[in-house]
Amino acid sequence: MTDCQTENHETGATGEAIPGQDMAVCMDRFARTFEASARRWELVVYPSLIAFIVLASYGFYLIYTLTTDVGRLARSMETVVASMDNVVTDMNVVAGNVALISGNLATIAAEVNSESGTMRNMLVNMENMNNTMDVISVPMHQMRNDMSRMSHNVNKVAGPMRMMGDIFPF
Repeated sequence: MTDCQTENHETGATGEAIPGQDMAVCMDRFARTFEASARRWELVVYPSLIAFIVLASYGFYLIYTLTTDVGRLARSMETVVASMDNVVTDMNVVAGNVALISGNLATIAAEVNSESGTMRNMLVNMENMNNTMDVISVPMHQMRNDMSRMSHNVNKVAGPMRMMGDIFPF
């Protein structure tokens, strides 16, 4: 006999178990056990299902937000790329200007180099002029002294000449 039949069996007049009733008792017991098991699973499965739905919704929100942010980032990168193109163009212009400046500086250096020879010649000439001026300054000093003495002598002579000026009408 099965477990169902040994626990709950009703005997007929002959003392044997009635097959329909034993099966009904077994099915009833199975149904109650299944319902109790289902209630236990309901306590676990329904909250888990609700938690899964909440987490799935939050995951969808995160993915949606991420795609929105990535789209915004892509648009910003387009602006950055356009700006970088402008920077590259400007840098090419700057490089051309630097090349021109470099050429101009090379020209200036060559001119200064050629002018330095001329400046050396001028320096030599200036030194010669300075030496000549030194030579001239000594006689000029002597001439000044002579002129001073001559002025003194003219003043000495001027006194008697004044007297003659009164005599002569012209």
